[in-house]
Amino acid sequence: MEIQKVIVANMNYKVTNILFLSVFIVLIAVMVFVDLSYFYLIASLILYLGIITWGVVDIRLNFFLPSIQKLENKKQVLLTFDDGPHPVYTPLILDLLDEFNAKAIFFVIGEQVGKSPLLIEEIQSRGHIIGCHTWSHHYLFDIFSVNKMIEEVTKTNQLLEQLTGEKPEYFRPPFGITNPRIAKLVKKTGMKSVAWSFRSFDGSKRKNDTILNAIKKNVNGGEILLFHDNRLRTVELLKLALPILYESYSLDSNDL
Repeated sequence: MEIQKVIVANMNYKVTNILFLSVFIVLIAVMVFVDLSYFYLIASLILYLGIITWGVVDIRLNFFLPSIQKLENKKQVLLTFDDGPHPVYTPLILDLLDEFNAKAIFFVIGEQVGKSPLLIEEIQSRGHIIGCHTWSHHYLFDIFSVNKMIEEVTKTNQLLEQLTGEKPEYFRPPFGITNPRIAKLVKKTGMKSVAWSFRSFDGSKRKNDTILNAIKKNVNGGEILLFHDNRLRTVELLKLALPILYESYSLDSNDL
């Protein structure tokens, strides 16, 4: 597994296709003249599919497109929140952030913005950045046509611009899934894709102590942290995590 991760991290979609196409051609050519087992062809195909799958599910590999995932300033960390705004939990999170003078990026869903438009103005007025997380956050978004993807992002961005007077600059794809369609979407909309270097798993069944220990162990400066502002669990977790982060790092969003 670690070897596969190293391979993917040092390749991209285009290079991978060229490399494995060359491998397949060579293997087929050899099989014409030599009694070579089909095992090598099948093994190469499995490896190819494994690398592609890894590239799809892990946005941090920059396999299909570059995504911001670390800060240059190692004295700073950046909090990011997905899937809001939520009428109850987002205000609570905003208050917690104020206590520690923390500025974050909120990657909002267009449908949720339409339900709580005043919250967008509140997020902006408190000095936070607002990013796009598509209109629907549909679980099949990553296989939508490029045109439909662009429609969702454009619709969200237009609504956010109406509410804030500013066009969103940053985009985070649903579930952190990337593929050639997502790459085309980002390129055609001119947005910047933002990943993360630390995932809180605030939607999992992991205990808060487990997550806090992971923060202490793995956050060493320059991290972009992923949370969600549509659940009570995150509010409870932030009450414990923010003092730890504030003690060692600046919690600003200016150096992205």
